[in-house]
Amino acid sequence: MALGATARHVLVPCTRAPRDPASLMRGLPRWVVAPALLGALFVVVPVVAMVARLDLSDDATGHGGLARLWSLLTSPTAGAALGLSLRTALVATALCVLLGAPMALVLARTTFPGQRLVRSLVLLPLVLPPVVGGLALLHTFGRRGLIGEHLEVLGVEIAFTTAAVVMAQTFVALPFLVLSLEGALRTHDTRYEDVAATLGARPTTVLRRVTLPRVLPGLASGAVLAFARALGEFGATITFAGALQGVTQTLPLEIYLQRSADPDAAIALSLLLVLVAVVITAGVHGRGPSGRGTPASGRASGRASGRASERADARGRRPGTDEDDAVGTRPSNVPHPHRASSAVPTRGSAPAPAPAPAPAPTPAPTALRVKVRVPGRDVVVHLDVAPGEVVAVLGPNGAGKSTLLQAVAGVLPRSRHDDVRLVLDGAAPPSAPHRRRVAWLSQRPLLLDHLRVLDNVAFGPRARGASRREARAAAREALVAVGAEHLTDRRPGALSGGQAQRVAIARALATDPRVVLLDEPLASLDVEVAQAVRATLQAAQAARPRTTLLVTHDLLDVLLLADRAVVLDHGRVVEDAPARELLTRPRSAFAARLAGVNLLTGTATEPTSPTRPTSPTGPTSPTAERNVAHAETTDLVQNVAFGRGSGGRAGGGGGTLVGTGRVDDGAPAVAVFSPAAVAVHRERPHGSPRNVLPVRVVALEPHLSLVRVRAELVHDETIAPSDVAGPATTVPADAVGPATTSPADAAGPATTVPADAVGPVPSAPRAPSDATPQEAAPQDPAPQDPAPQHPAPSLAADLTPAAVADLGLAPGDRVWFVVKAAEVQVYPA
Repeated sequence: MALGATARHVLVPCTRAPRDPASLMRGLPRWVVAPALLGALFVVVPVVAMVARLDLSDDATGHGGLARLWSLLTSPTAGAALGLSLRTALVATALCVLLGAPMALVLARTTFPGQRLVRSLVLLPLVLPPVVGGLALLHTFGRRGLIGEHLEVLGVEIAFTTAAVVMAQTFVALPFLVLSLEGALRTHDTRYEDVAATLGARPTTVLRRVTLPRVLPGLASGAVLAFARALGEFGATITFAGALQGVTQTLPLEIYLQRSADPDAAIALSLLLVLVAVVITAGVHGRGPSGRGTPASGRASGRASGRASERADARGRRPGTDEDDAVGTRPSNVPHPHRASSAVPTRGSAPAPAPAPAPAPTPAPTALRVKVRVPGRDVVVHLDVAPGEVVAVLGPNGAGKSTLLQAVAGVLPRSRHDDVRLVLDGAAPPSAPHRRRVAWLSQRPLLLDHLRVLDNVAFGPRARGASRREARAAAREALVAVGAEHLTDRRPGALSGGQAQRVAIARALATDPRVVLLDEPLASLDVEVAQAVRATLQAAQAARPRTTLLVTHDLLDVLLLADRAVVLDHGRVVEDAPARELLTRPRSAFAARLAGVNLLTGTATEPTSPTRPTSPTGPTSPTAERNVAHAETTDLVQNVAFGRGSGGRAGGGGGTLVGTGRVDDGAPAVAVFSPAAVAVHRERPHGSPRNVLPVRVVALEPHLSLVRVRAELVHDETIAPSDVAGPATTVPADAVGPATTSPADAAGPATTVPADAVGPVPSAPRAPSDATPQEAAPQDPAPQDPAPQHPAPSLAADLTPAAVADLGLAPGDRVWFVVKAAEVQVYPA
């Protein structure tokens, strides 16, 4: 726009676009409208017809219209009946809550013999005619009843009293509350309660501060239904309590008695009962399914504002914010929650109190020893963790990682066949999770929606006996330590994912736990936020080392957070090594996949063929050569067909793989090679000292600027000795991949290693596959459990998109993977 020009602003009135009728259906078929409308008319029309029969014309005294209606509703008998109905219904509802809430908790959270029968008996009044219920109560609490005759001796009479009205209403209304609350409890995530227990909350505290607030909508809905049912009860009341005016004559009974004496009065009282019921039910159920009046859009906008706030904080260049953490820096100038706090002001906080005495010295980290045997989940894990050590627990889904953490936390559902033994600093901790001082941080933050951020973090210290002031002070220090002190007054629904996870970390550390359990805490975060939270965990561990178990699938978590890594597979420990060694020299299928290499396991043997493989610099000496062959092969063979065994294992004669490295003869060995070192051929190559592997393409995946070709071995191909210079090259069935390996392992002359196709192979000096080295001592041997079956083998190769197009690769194609012996690195298993 030129200088001096006048800008014109045109205001266009905003009109709401007409709503598309199709959008109102939300994907429902149109035919459902007809039966839905018919059902609504079936309920509404009779009420309208009843009201239409009310005669409001002038009577003999000249009163008519609303004046006549008012006189009918305010008559002494109507007022007494309405007051009695409201009082007894309220008392009956309170009894339903007091008796029904524990019943719902037991039915939803426990398992016992005959539980289905008990539930059926509890819900029996829902299907019984009320008169039958009244007879049952009469024969129980009447003068000649099972219990009533004994009460009469004490001078207590229940039948035909106001107490009988309350009991009859409670009998018919109780199942409504139990059914509603039990449904809410079954859909409630019990991990909130588990986290609260690990923070130090006793079971009663967990019930009062976690469970009931989270199922409050279900409890309120059940209470309203129970009140409405009690207010309208008739059959059981007239049978058990009679119709004594002012004593047992409730409003439904008054309507029944007036029906023949004064029909207009009966209709007027019926209308009053309908209005009371509509007002009560609409007050709770009129706000939608949640019962809180908080629309989903409001929660979504809260999360969006949290993400925007997180980005704004990152731009502010404050220490410990996302911008600092995203580049790997640690908030070095923020105090730790368990050390003396430097004068760092908190936003919106009260003036700092007088300086407290110097805190006690920081306790030494805790040594952890755990033995878990859960036959129902096929998990047998023995693990020792040094004081202050961070151990990454790796493995595929279903390997037993979460079971291990639940066992340490004390929240694992136990059966009589399970055996869980935990030792902390040489002593067995209490069995109750709230007394173990073990913090658990899961993939979801699991913050309590009904508490502010400050109160969420203060929950643990408060549950452990600290005063409200002390707990909040510890919570503020913990939030400062993770760079989240500006979030104290927010609700969890207004936080972004990274902010919520920071608060969860602060909450876990505010209780000064002896052991920290991290169950994939970064899995649900995007890359930048995960970097920030990872840096927060690094800073917390550096400031105060704690014994930690970290379940993860992320390579960066292992590199940056872990001192040691343990791989679980099918409920057993298959690899246990320092974190760097596990990534540079993997010995299990999962570790190889995480590190990005193709892996074969077997036994090193001297080749017996007169034809020796050739290294890049010339022939190798016989004493330096190694061969990876099938476990069933005792000597190096030159003609080996691929066989298919049972259970996903290779059968028949197995095969060999030529590589380089130094391994003692007969020792377990591992051979790895990078997918980038694999060449792919449509036809079988000839005349080259290479490892030639027949495969079938399974998938093509993008991998950076390349295409990763995933394939499975084909066992019905034979490589003749004339096809390859040197020993015949076949592959074991325990090949998994993909990615890169450390070149440092290539020391030594060219070697060939016998390939063992039977899953992960334990190292000779190591413990059995289901125990750590400490558990393998003679005085405490680990149980020898059968090795689980392993999946079919797979390999990977990285090609350029042009090479994939030239080869015309597609899933299902049978091709040849070729890798030079110099590219295969061999080292002890």
